[in-house]
Amino acid sequence: MEEQKELEQFKTQYIRGKGRQAKVRNSWGVRQAREFCRKNGWYDIGHPVSEHDFYAIVRGVNKLLAENIANGETVFFPEQMGSLELMKYQRGVKLVDGKLKNTYPIDWGKTWKLWYEDEECHKQKVLIRDEQPWVYHVRYCKYHAKYENKVFYQFVLNRFIRNALKENIQKGKIDTLW
Repeated sequence: MEEQKELEQFKTQYIRGKGRQAKVRNSWGVRQAREFCRKNGWYDIGHPVSEHDFYAIVRGVNKLLAENIANGETVFFPEQMGSLELMKYQRGVKLVDGKLKNTYPIDWGKTWKLWYEDEECHKQKVLIRDEQPWVYHVRYCKYHAKYENKVFYQFVLNRFIRNALKENIQKGKIDTLW
């Protein structure tokens, strides 16, 4: 227990910043979407929707989207607005122009533990790599979308969805062709 606290203190000298900060750029929230629908007469649904019901509908749709993405399924958006797809890229070590290029990501948890336990590795900045051959990404596929200004759309998965997707990949429940 004592060693764990010392390891956490050791890590804090390398971790920069004050935690996570959201990066919302020119985006609509649920409140703005509700106000837009309200101002446009609720788009012929017959009656106004209460604020509680509107938020419940949005939560339900978001939950279904999160479950589909976490299960590795492709999510198609209505009105030909593209899709979210799971893609995989191969990682490895190769020679490029006579230089060794390593595309394996650094496993910072194991690296910090090694640096804490071995002063010589800490001085030499030895890094421990995560040697999984495939890296999975959820990407927005805009090639089948039929609208202008496709470069302005960005989808960022939250931590819960990324962790659920990672867990399903490690269990072998998910695989993709590309």
